[in-house]
Amino acid sequence: MMAMSVGPRWHALRRLARVVLALVLLAGAMPPAHAAEGEAGKALLERNCGRCHAVSAGEESPLAQAPNLFTALAAYPGERLEYELAEGIGSRHEAMPQVQFSDEDITSIYYYLHGEEPESELRGPQ
Repeated sequence: MMAMSVGPRWHALRRLARVVLALVLLAGAMPPAHAAEGEAGKALLERNCGRCHAVSAGEESPLAQAPNLFTALAAYPGERLEYELAEGIGSRHEAMPQVQFSDEDITSIYYYLHGEEPESELRGPQ
């Protein structure tokens, strides 16, 4: 059997393959681009609603009669959720403030609840 000569071209291709593999592995280790957006949504809910409501799945609300917002809001259909957050979810009692969120806030909250961008005609082109 004849021995095959390995030249500089082979070594260059091998180095290139290692670089590509490293980049692919590195990209897989990075969080999705919308992870920061979701964290911002969670922070918005904590800041505006967390005094009374739990904002993470499975948590108990600080105020016993206040529902867990993650569970309640995640159940809303996308367009209704966007409408309610933009207009201010109607309060059931006087002590609950009516908070209206901006388009950017709504997108962040939606990412937090659903892990993806809302697809709604209400928001228009981005």
